[in-house]
Amino acid sequence: MNINCDIARDLIPLYRDGCLSEQSRRALRTHLAGCAGCRAYLGEYREHFAAAKTDAAAAPSGDFYKIAKRLRQRRTATEIGVGAFIALLAGYAVFKTFKNNIEDAK
Repeated sequence: MNINCDIARDLIPLYRDGCLSEQSRRALRTHLAGCAGCRAYLGEYREHFAAAKTDAAAAPSGDFYKIAKRLRQRRTATEIGVGAFIALLAGYAVFKTFKNNIEDAK
């Protein structure tokens, strides 16, 4: 099966991830053997992901804790807001009930 450069470049991410069928893998390897441009593209693709992996490994683990802390703070603020709203509703309901009882008693 002959493939052109566009198809080969579409297959490269799947090739890198090991998701190609045997037939597609053979076709891509055959194409790469005869196409310097696609071999260079594959090399750049691999370098890009190797650099991304290195950057991810070098990222300080404190970032996770900062994000988690911000999420907890937001959650706490939301819980306080919801609690205040519920308290206001309960207060309003009690007020209306007493007001109606007082009016009924007159």
